[in-house]
Amino acid sequence: MDFKIKQTLPALLFCLSLGLNAHAAEFEANVCELEDEWSELTGEEMAAAAEAGHASAQYNLALAYDEGDDDFELDEEKSAYWYEQAAKQGNACAQYNLAIAYEEGLGVEQDQDKAVYWYKKSAEQGDSDAQFNLAICYEDGSGVEQDYEIALSWFRKAAAQGDPDALFEVGNYYAQGLTVEEDSEEARRWYQKAAMKGHVGAAKALKDL
Repeated sequence: MDFKIKQTLPALLFCLSLGLNAHAAEFEANVCELEDEWSELTGEEMAAAAEAGHASAQYNLALAYDEGDDDFELDEEKSAYWYEQAAKQGNACAQYNLAIAYEEGLGVEQDQDKAVYWYKKSAEQGDSDAQFNLAICYEDGSGVEQDYEIALSWFRKAAAQGDPDALFEVGNYYAQGLTVEEDSEEARRWYQKAAMKGHVGAAKALKDL
């Protein structure tokens, strides 16, 4: 199973509304609207806000360097730097994207231990992509000791937020009897949830049960 990729615009809208302090109980990914004060800022004003220490501005600036736009040329090192500044202030989306940067060596030296560290920080705040990637780390023993039970617990958390890949993975655990009793009917239930969200692998798994 592949890792989730970086969060871009939909997550940006969420993270800008998230502000400096995230609370898992309030975390609903990709549903928040862009605040007017941010939509009206120029690149120069955004950079100034980031320099002043505003985590949301730091994340936005990192994203601009990550993707490149009219105001900022693509620069992975600057992107990683600003992701880290926002991540240190608790911005869950920045923590997730910083983990990706360490995972893939984008603008920083590749470091799986640091990737896991930041995945965990973001996952603990409720980011479903981070929860999924952290589960994969435990499943593969990448940066942590392999532990299927912990992997399943994080898959469940992401699945609870409706992540189709996580729903599929929970189904796989029941189908294969990994850390849980093998249960084809329970596997079917999870596969059906994933398939309803368009997961091709889950639809195939249902036919194979």
